[in-house]
Amino acid sequence: DRGGSGRRGWARMRPALAHFSHPGTHTVTFSLTALSLVVVSSLGWSGFDLLRKVLVERIPPMALLLALTVGQIPLFAAWFWWQPTEVEPAYWLPALASVGLNVMANTALIVAMKRSPLFVTIPLLSLIPALTTLLAVPLLGEIPGWRRSSGILLVVAGALLLNLGRVPGRGFLRALVQEPGSLLMLVVAVAWSLALPLDKLALRAANGAFHGLFLTFGVSVGVLGVMAFRRELGQIGTVRRAPGLAVLAVAVSSLALGFQLLAIEIVWVGLVETLKRGIGNFMALVWGRFLLGEAVTAWSVTAVLLMAIGVGLAAL
Repeated sequence: DRGGSGRRGWARMRPALAHFSHPGTHTVTFSLTALSLVVVSSLGWSGFDLLRKVLVERIPPMALLLALTVGQIPLFAAWFWWQPTEVEPAYWLPALASVGLNVMANTALIVAMKRSPLFVTIPLLSLIPALTTLLAVPLLGEIPGWRRSSGILLVVAGALLLNLGRVPGRGFLRALVQEPGSLLMLVVAVAWSLALPLDKLALRAANGAFHGLFLTFGVSVGVLGVMAFRRELGQIGTVRRAPGLAVLAVAVSSLALGFQLLAIEIVWVGLVETLKRGIGNFMALVWGRFLLGEAVTAWSVTAVLLMAIGVGLAAL
């Protein structure tokens, strides 16, 4: 009984992953294993960001997004074959909403990148940990204490400083107001901040294997529809320009998403997003220095230290 044994194995693992107090108190403490899930997922997303940065120079963004999500489907299908589950009716509304938000966010991100310089719009994504934490309060009842709230704010502040350090001489706020892509990037930040709490709601009625399969399939269909509407289906063949890197990106992104789904089942979504952004920004600095030859400034070091303190406060 592969399905029953898989579910029983996961049930036995849960107590070791995290310890919850009475549901009415809305408090949670990390175990080492739970923290490991978040860290592995965060490192996976960081590696995926690096691969995507290289791939997008050879493959149009929407074609790349389609190829990567389609490539993830067989991997999540294999996971679901190993660990099937019954899907409760409560699953479908948050799951469909998450798919729609992810398609909208990815499309808006690409349009925003075309309309405005990245140094103006990307800092808005630094708001995601705070927005996710706020949205998780009414949706999930996850209310962080003052220490974790302070940690989240420090991560947001550090990420903003890190990104604003790349802004040229003109004022950031003035550029933000003037740039046509800024509002779209704010839409991206809100959409991704809302998608994670919805994913957790969906996981209460299914499991990570099924939800990963549904997400990747749904986003693939949505992206295909957007490309058809924009008459960009001819770009799909460009994936052949870098097949090896594309396969590696599929594997890394599947690992990152899979561990993220396991993590948000047992860890507050605001904490998951905080650690993901903090670790991701730190690793981006490392990748930039050692692989891309980018300079490390006192400004960036200060920003990373702020994020490190914030991550520590959030994870305690």
